[in-house]
Amino acid sequence: MLPIQGLKCIYDTNGRGWSIELVLKAEGEDAVRRFDVDGPDDAEMLIEAFEDSSASVFDPETGEIIFGYEYLDLDAEEYEASEEEDGESAEDEEHDEDSEDSGKVEKMSS
Repeated sequence: MLPIQGLKCIYDTNGRGWSIELVLKAEGEDAVRRFDVDGPDDAEMLIEAFEDSSASVFDPETGEIIFGYEYLDLDAEEYEASEEEDGESAEDEEHDEDSEDSGKVEKMSS
């Protein structure tokens, strides 16, 4: 597996085709691999996946490009506390709305 240092989108004006070029870190030197893609949408998708990933590698044996992502792991206690706060806020809002409605009825009946 070789770490990907960067991606470049290329449009060949002679062949009228799109490709992606990978810059790889291989044994103390930079290597470049070029792959044809179907169009600009596919090239953009690969570039966005590279930019959003936390690790990107190329496997020369299989020809696969692998993008790795890190996800935020919420602490269970923090999550439960935030859920409880949200529940209390919703109950408070309902109570406030009931109070406002009863105030309106009193004003109308006097």
